[in-house]
Amino acid sequence: MFTLGKDGFIHYNPQITISESEKEILLTEFKLLERDKYANQNTLRYRRYANAIILPWTQEFFWLPTASNDGVEYSGYDQGGNNPEYSNIRYFNALSNNIKNTDFLKNLITDDFKKTLGFENYYLPIYVGIHFVKICCSNNNHPGISSPDCFHQDGEPFTFAHLVYRNDFAVGAKNYIASTEYRNKKLNEVEKEKIISDFTLTGFMDSFAVCDEKVSHYVDHLQTIENGKIAERAMILIDFSFTKQAI
Repeated sequence: MFTLGKDGFIHYNPQITISESEKEILLTEFKLLERDKYANQNTLRYRRYANAIILPWTQEFFWLPTASNDGVEYSGYDQGGNNPEYSNIRYFNALSNNIKNTDFLKNLITDDFKKTLGFENYYLPIYVGIHFVKICCSNNNHPGISSPDCFHQDGEPFTFAHLVYRNDFAVGAKNYIASTEYRNKKLNEVEKEKIISDFTLTGFMDSFAVCDEKVSHYVDHLQTIENGKIAERAMILIDFSFTKQAI
């Protein structure tokens, strides 16, 4: 059995409950996701984002303010040099207050945080990024592609990935874990025996987590079982980072 501290990743199911009413809010949020303006025009990728802080000494949780532009709320995400496709900050449509106010999302974030290592005695707040991402494909000439399209490290010390749903038309979108030496490599550039683990997330809250300094990871392209049928894969991604004092 793999562990986050020793092996750098885990594949697991969090024991988080969700009420019928909050699941409806969750699914509605994914229906409303805006097109990712940073994606290739042939890639059907939709996303929203939010950021927050956790006080490690109390585990209190606070949402950070959004930025408003022409009446639309945005939250900024910056991976620094860890995404070879985007080196600058990206502003995504913000998560709605409806989903932010659910016990389910708050409990999921708190449960993820409890699985991290090294934050518990930190003297400053911990930064949390929350991504809702949906990838679709209706034509296999234009598969659903996640960003970046290679083995990568995220830049945040820990990232948790939770499947919300994968519909019956979905093919592919398998996850791969490899060592950090394969960062920025395509799947066909990594020898099969160098893959530490591979798996496909299938059910609600089927999840994995990575320790960024120990492994790189990749998800391959989403395809449809038949052209004309829309394959969908919806994910919640939650990452945790140290904050620093600037004087």
